[in-house]
Amino acid sequence: CFPGFGAEHHIELGSARPLVSVWMGGQSRVAAHFDAPENIACVVAGRRRFTLFAPDQLENLYVGPLDFTPAGQAISLVDSANPDFERYPKYREALDAALVADLEPGDALYLPSMWWHQVEGTDALNVLVNYWWISGRPAIGSPLNALIHGILALRGLPAAQRHAWRGLFEHYVFSDDADLSHIPEERRGVLGEIDAEMARQLRAMLRSKLG
Repeated sequence: CFPGFGAEHHIELGSARPLVSVWMGGQSRVAAHFDAPENIACVVAGRRRFTLFAPDQLENLYVGPLDFTPAGQAISLVDSANPDFERYPKYREALDAALVADLEPGDALYLPSMWWHQVEGTDALNVLVNYWWISGRPAIGSPLNALIHGILALRGLPAAQRHAWRGLFEHYVFSDDADLSHIPEERRGVLGEIDAEMARQLRAMLRSKLG
């Protein structure tokens, strides 16, 4: 819709090449949700109120389903304009821990990856520009797809097995300092650096097993 917009309104982010989005609309309120990319939100017209919740507030936000959503993202089911604290009592804790930023034209806000945020446009015309990017190495797979497959493969297992699998995920996926020194580097396979060729092989393996 706006050829050349990204080049003319460039933000220097080192090696990152952000995706630029322009949002235009009237008064609106978007329920709390998270985005996987990091994001700089710039208000061009109107006023916006951002309410941010750290990832550790997940249990206090009463998040809805993953697959029955208004726009493909899981959202908080709490009506932020009129919260029902009897039905959602832990939402008070989320509000106590929240960060609120009121933005006017010319203001910008950095939104970290995976932080929940609720957005309100309060004027008759609101225009917002987002710059999205993924930190670290380029995304090779979708974490959300992995989460959905985890639900399929793990959630129905007995508690003891889920506990054991949790330990394996912590060791192989989430640990920042897993000791692999006992495995020769040339034999680490998927535990080593995942390059484009290894990613291709893993996708083929998954397609074969899921099929």
